[in-house]
Amino acid sequence: MRCSPVVDSLQFLIMVDSALRRADLLALVLHRFPDAIAMTENSCDLRANWVEVWANEEADATRSDGPDGYRYYPWRLEATPMHGRVTRDEQVALARKLRDVFVDAGGRASIRADFEVRV
Repeated sequence: MRCSPVVDSLQFLIMVDSALRRADLLALVLHRFPDAIAMTENSCDLRANWVEVWANEEADATRSDGPDGYRYYPWRLEATPMHGRVTRDEQVALARKLRDVFVDAGGRASIRADFEVRV
């Protein structure tokens, strides 16, 4: 199923460099956001977004430094709005707070989005 262009432009990714397991990364999100609802072993419903944590198939610790190093971080969090009522300001705030979850846990995190310059 294809999302609307508005929803597509509000989707964001957070590339995460952490030694934690996928379940632990999702647990961090669920702990930090009491309003999040666990859905599957790697996803939750959070503020009208389907949030999923996936392994990055291109992960390579030897290439994770430098300006494009985020491309090689081991984890990829995807946040996709579930309807068109989510605003850009809400997504910017959510992306920032999610990034902080992983940084506060000792990892590195890089937001990739149409609106990333606002974060």
